Parts: sequence; structure tokens; C-alpha cells
Amino acid sequence: MEIRSKIALITGANRGLGFEIARQLGKRQIKVLIGARNAAAGQAAVNGLIAEGIDALFILLDITETNSIDKAVRIVTEKFGYLDILVNNAARLPKATDSGLPSQVSQELLLEFLETNFLAQVNVTQSFLPLIKQSTAGRIVNMSSSIGSVTISSEHLHQNGPKPPRIPYAASKAALNMFTVILAKELRQDGIKVNSADPGLTQTDAGGPNAPYTVEQGARPAVWLACLDDDGPTGCFFTHVEEHVVNNPW
Repeated sequence: MEIRSKIALITGANRGLGFEIARQLGKRQIKVLIGARNAAAGQAAVNGLIAEGIDALFILLDITETNSIDKAVRIVTEKFGYLDILVNNAARLPKATDSGLPSQVSQELLLEFLETNFLAQVNVTQSFLPLIKQSTAGRIVNMSSSIGSVTISSEHLHQNGPKPPRIPYAASKAALNMFTVILAKELRQDGIKVNSADPGLTQTDAGGPNAPYTVEQGARPAVWLACLDDDGPTGCFFTHVEEHVVNNPW
């Protein structure tokens, strides 16, 4: 019986955290599909991975465009017929110019974040799910944030410190976490594991060079969840502390 290679699709993988997740998965002999909406940047990322001896392929994918998602699904279907791992990494990140206070935020900004960080993630997952069901060990990893944790936000309520997180980003990640929990319950009988990963504030273009975690550290929870054994957790939220992957509160 032929043993087929594991295949992982990582969205927004042409740089930063997504690229590092792809790199670490590739080092585990997993074929990585680099999802990106910029063809030149995506192919450059693939070339860099191939130079490291990693089996990588570029997939043109804009998660906010249904037509782009459909085309990507067709390509993966025609080339492979299955997908083992989906890492929903592409996201809309907060900008310094965003007005994020609940009393001031615009409906337009809220919708912009929810459409990219929640609705698009649902669309991508639903579209690739038939391929994931063809895997013998399907894994879905939703890249979230502690900012989307109601528990952590509640604990910070009465503490003096920085301004509260911007509500559009926080709400979109909280919605994504709820999607993780309910989808995990739905797919449990199929053996597909669905979890959320919190990379922490990492040294990417968004996090800046002074962020507390390297991209290598930030990628660790997602890579661990993508490679879970059959007896691993599902419907959970994980982050990292030092060298360990640990539970994050919802």
C-alpha cells in the first residue's frame, strides 16, 4: 500500500508567521501549499522554502474573494484530491489609525474585521472541508489571539495598564474561537481535529522588532496542533510559554 505524503495549506503564508509555520511543517516532511493573494510574493516564498529542501507549491488565494477560494479548491482537488492540514493564518491586523474603542468604532470598521477574520475563515474552511474529509488525519488550525479571549479580557478589566484592545480585532478573534469550538464538536465523529492557536506578539512586520516572541516561537502552537496524534485534543485554544505549548483560556 502506497503511503501518501501529508499536505498542508497555510493561508497568508508568503511572509511572517504564516511563512514560518510553513517552514516548520515542511521540515517535518509535509508538503506545504503557500496560500497568498500576491503571486510574486507567494512564489518568492516558495522559492525560499525549496532552497531549504522543503517541498512547497504556491496557491493563489485571496481569502476575501469566493472566486479565488473556489479556484484554489479546484487546483488542490485536481493535483492531490485531499488535504490533511488547513492553517487559517491570513487576517486583517489592527492599524495605529484604527479607532477601536467600543464607544467610537464605526460599523464599517467592525464589518471589515469580521468579514476578513471571521467570515472569510469560515468560507475557506467550508470550501476545503470536503478535501480535508478525504484525509485520514484532518487537522484545522485557526490562528487566533489572546485578545479574543473573554476570560483574559475580563481579568484585565480592573487592572491599570495599556488601553483596552481594539474591539474590531478582539471581536473578530472571539468569533473565530467560537467557530473553532462548535466546528470541533461537529467534526469529532469524522476524526478531524479543530483548534485555535495564539502565537503571542511576535517579531513580524505587524508586531515589530521589539515584540517579545520570535516567529519561530510564535509558530510553535500552530505546528504542534497541525501535527496532533489521533488522541490529541480538539476544540481547544493553545499558546506557548517558554518551550511549552499550553492551554489558553477562552
